[in-house]
Formats: sequence, C-alpha cells, structure tokens
Amino acid sequence: MLIDKRSYVSIYLCHEYKEKKRCPNCSSLDTKKNGFIYSRILTVRGKVKRKTQRYFCKECETSFTHFGKIIRKRTSDNLKMQAVFDFVLTKNSLREVGNRYGLSKTSVLNWLSIISDETYSYQINALRCSGIIQIDGKEIKLGGKKKSILLSIDAKTKQPLSYRISDGENKLTTESFLKSLKLIYPIEIRGIISDFGRGKCFLGVVQKVFPQVPHQVCLVHFMRYVWMFIPRTKRSKFYLRNRLLKSMIKNVIKASSREESVYWLDKINHFKPFFRASYHNRFIRSINKNYEYLTKYFEYDFLNTNTNIIENMIRQLNRKLKNMDGFKSEKNLADFMNIWFTGYNENFKN
Repeated sequence: MLIDKRSYVSIYLCHEYKEKKRCPNCSSLDTKKNGFIYSRILTVRGKVKRKTQRYFCKECETSFTHFGKIIRKRTSDNLKMQAVFDFVLTKNSLREVGNRYGLSKTSVLNWLSIISDETYSYQINALRCSGIIQIDGKEIKLGGKKKSILLSIDAKTKQPLSYRISDGENKLTTESFLKSLKLIYPIEIRGIISDFGRGKCFLGVVQKVFPQVPHQVCLVHFMRYVWMFIPRTKRSKFYLRNRLLKSMIKNVIKASSREESVYWLDKINHFKPFFRASYHNRFIRSINKNYEYLTKYFEYDFLNTNTNIIENMIRQLNRKLKNMDGFKSEKNLADFMNIWFTGYNENFKN
C-alpha cells in the first residue's frame, strides 16, 4: 500500500506529538498531562529558565516528566560534556574548570565517569593504516604507586591505534599489549619501531609476537644513551678516546650503506683493546649485540629511524598531566584515558 507524503507527515506528527506518554513506573498508557514544573537549568550561557511538562499516571498515581520519575535535570548535557572535555583535552586544571563554569570539582569528576562510560571505542580506519607501527610507554602515578600506559600509533599516517594501562612496562605486559594490537589492526603489519623499552622489554617480545616483522630501534634514543653515559668533560683521562668511540658508533648506525656500517663496526672491534674504560666495553658490547635492531632500516627503507611521532603523542599527554596531581583510583585513570585517547583521535581526524 502506497502512502502519499502528506499522509506520512500527518502520521509522523501524530505519533511524535499526540501519543500518550507511558508511565515509567507501571508502563501504563492511561496517563494525562498534569501541569508544568518551572525551574532553572545550568547551561553554558548560565542559568536559564525552563518549563517542563508534568504527567500523571491514573493506574499507579505517579507523577513524572520525560526525564523520568522524581528526576529533575539541573545541568544541561552540553555543559557537562564541555566541562569534562575542557578538563581532559586542555591544559586547564580541575579547579580552573570548576571556577569557569561555577561547578564543584566532585561534579566534574562524576561526569567524567558518566561520559567515559557513554564514549564508545572507535574502529581503526583501515584506509589510514600503513602497516608501520610505533610503540612506546609512559609512566604515571596512581595513588602514590607507579603505573604504565603503553601506546601505539601508525608511523606514516599518525593515526592513534590503541593504549593499555598496566602495572608496569615489562615483558609480560608488553606481550599482552602487542597481542591485542595484532588482533585489532586491520591490515598486515610490515614493521615496528620502538626504543629499547624499560629494561629492554621491547626487544625479545616484539620478535616473539611478530617473528617475521622487522623491528627497528630508535637511533635517537640510542645516541642519547651514548652521549649521556660516555663523559664529555675534558678532565677525563679518556677524553680523546671517548670522542673517538662516540664518532665510530655514530658512523656505524648512521652509515650510508650496510657495507660502510660493517666497516666501522669492524673498526670498533679491532680497536677494542684501545678502549680501556668499563663504559667503553659496555657500549662496544651493546653495539655488537643490538646491531641488527639498530640497522634494520638498511634492508627495509620504509622503516623510520626515530620514534618522533609517538613521542609527540606522549608529549601532548604530558602537557595535560603536569597540571594534575596524579589519580586517586584506577577508575579515574581509565575514564580520563578513554576520553583523552578518543579526543586525540578526533583531533587527528580533523
């Protein structure tokens, strides 16, 4: 049976505006209008007058509105979301957000939990996946104890992929995180870039979860360790040898070809007796042991040699966390990260 447009519109309006309200207590349709409730609701523009229709159920003699039974909405949903997003996604502290909107800190934290529960996890866009992933960890305080947040991001398109809150950055938590990432990533993973990880927890675990995937260690982090632990002062009796070793290590990992890199590695091993300090031997052992991880990009030129993209993501998180004095519970931390990560993803889309 065909219904013309005018008939459809009239049926729609009848259903929308003239249908009986169902009682939320007994589900009866034997209800009637019963005056109005005049109140003020707190919105972004301040307190606004509101007129709400009240209904009465003839079956159970219950009064109610379209908000429900004995529920009076004192704050608009728009204000709640704006206050929570200002707290999570900007540099504003909880006190500053409360003063701006005339709210208590407790109210903002309560709304944080409610809005987080209503925020659904997004799906990774396969069209924005390159197959090259960067991973890293961020330490955070929770009630005086340390927790770790493991993060992953696409190395080419900068699409945030996943995060996980764990008890620490170690091999067990890293393996669990990588296995979950492997399940949700929509295309084949072609390469992974990371630093060594706390306690070098990334090296063996990445190879275990992704045995055929090339893993490149960040050269910026490695050279930072070199400059940090090999003294630069001219007062050191090994000053010239320190400079020479640093230069040779840099030539090994930043050579223009594999052949040139091997040449400089052989030079380091040849002059090993010349480097007598204990820290010399430590770095010579390190460059030999981790040589394949540091120079994987020679065979796979699509691999980044740094983790700048995920470091920028962590930097954005740090800007927010420096105004916060830790978290009181795991629920607060989980709610915060859920909204922050979703908001970071939305900013990436825009």
